[in-house]
Amino acid sequence: MKKVPDKEKVKYLIRYPWSSLPGFISRRKKEWYIDYVMVLGEYGGDTDKARREYKKRIYSEIAKDAEIKENILGQSILGGEAFIAWVKENYIEGVKDRERPSVGEIHRYRSKGDILLVVKHETGKDIDAVRAEKGVLRQIVMDLLYRVGGLKGPEIGRLFGIDYGPVSQERKRLREKLPKDKKLRMLLGRLECRLSSNEI
Repeated sequence: MKKVPDKEKVKYLIRYPWSSLPGFISRRKKEWYIDYVMVLGEYGGDTDKARREYKKRIYSEIAKDAEIKENILGQSILGGEAFIAWVKENYIEGVKDRERPSVGEIHRYRSKGDILLVVKHETGKDIDAVRAEKGVLRQIVMDLLYRVGGLKGPEIGRLFGIDYGPVSQERKRLREKLPKDKKLRMLLGRLECRLSSNEI
């Protein structure tokens, strides 16, 4: 569809019978069974302003001729735990990357469960303990879930029982502490190292 004008591409996406896009760019076309905050939360919430910003993003991505397949494979495996396990078993584990180039992209993100398990092994604290304390470990877990787990602000916020705004603030505080705290950098490094391995 590269020769088709960008506006026509957007119209095609909106008119597609099973598309959820209309509800993301217009309040009047919302569906009761779709959680719009999951996406629009990154743009300010379920508001008209957020929808305008999201629409601009859609136009921007289309203008860049982004390949949907490449973007999805480069980000995450979407689905429940059983589905993710099935994908890993059938398409990732035991397959050499040179034989299946896209495998390296799917490996990029780790599941929430993997991240929390590594944190528990390294620190002795499970998610309930991390959630209860309001210190640097909480900030680290939020950061790992965002960068390594591919979770968005609203998803992380729900896990910690807070709004998505404070998630961004906590991650910012962590970035400010890292240059000054060697022990903190070493802890984060160990966690990232274990998560980059295929053995959790």
